[in-house]
Amino acid sequence: MDTAVREHAPSSTRRPGAPPGPHYKWIALSNTTLGMLMATINSSIVLIALPDIFRGIGIDPLGAGNTGYLLWMIMGFMVVTAVLVVGFGRLGDMFGRVRMYNLGFAIFTVASVLLAVTWQDGDAGALWLIGWRVVQGIGGAFLMANSSAILTDAFPVHQRGTALGINGVAAIAGSFLGLVVGGLLGPVNWHLVFLVSVPFGVLGTVWAYLSLRDTSERRPARMAGGATSRSPSGWSRCSSASRTASSPTATASWAGPARWCSPASSAGSSCSGSSG
Repeated sequence: MDTAVREHAPSSTRRPGAPPGPHYKWIALSNTTLGMLMATINSSIVLIALPDIFRGIGIDPLGAGNTGYLLWMIMGFMVVTAVLVVGFGRLGDMFGRVRMYNLGFAIFTVASVLLAVTWQDGDAGALWLIGWRVVQGIGGAFLMANSSAILTDAFPVHQRGTALGINGVAAIAGSFLGLVVGGLLGPVNWHLVFLVSVPFGVLGTVWAYLSLRDTSERRPARMAGGATSRSPSGWSRCSSASRTASSPTATASWAGPARWCSPASSAGSSCSGSSG
C-alpha cells in the first residue's frame, strides 16, 4: 500500500487477519449456497401448503376479515426481504459481511424453530405465524445481501463468475423447490413445512460461525450522507443495486479498485477510483 493511501486511510480501518487457506473459497461457496437455497426455499414454501396451514390453525383464509392473514402469509417474507436487502448489504460493508451473514443465519434458524413449534389456534396462531415469518424474512435478507459479497471477497477474478453463477442457480432453484417441498409436507403435517428448515439452519449457522471470515478491509461509516467520494464509506456506488445483483461481472468488480460516486452527483456521473 503506497504512502498516499496510508495517509488517507482512517485510523479506525479494520484490516483482515491472516489470509485464508487455499480451500477457503470452496467452503465459502458451499455455505453461502446453502444459505441462499434455504432463504429462497422459504420464500415460496408456504404457497402450496397454505390450505393445510390454515386448516391446522382453524381459520378460513377466505372468510370475512381473514384475507389479511392470507396476504401476509403469502407476501410477508418476500416484502420484508425486498425492502431490507439493500440496507443489510450496506451494513455488511460497514461492519463485516461475514458478521452480518452469520447474524442472518442465526435469526433465520430461530424463526424457523418458533414457526415449527406453533401451538396457538385461530387469530393468535395466524398472528404468530405472520410475525415469525417476517422475522424469518429479516434473516433471509441478511443472507441474500451478503452471500454474493462474501464470494466476491473469497474468489479470484478468473473464478468469480463461476462462483456467483452457482450461487445464483441455488437461489433460482430454491424458489421452485419450495413449492415442491411445501406441497409434499403440508398434507402430512403442516408443522413440517417449517421444521424442515431447522436442521439446515442449525448446520449452516454453526458452520458459518466456525469457517467463514472477513477477508477485506472495513471502515465504520454512517448509513447515509457526509462521506467523501474516494472512501468506501461513500453513500452511493456507481452501479445500481439491480445491475449488481443480476450481473456477475458487475458484482465481481467490487473486489478490484473500487469506484465510488459522490453523494451529490447524479447516477452514472463523475465517479472516482480508489486503491487499496
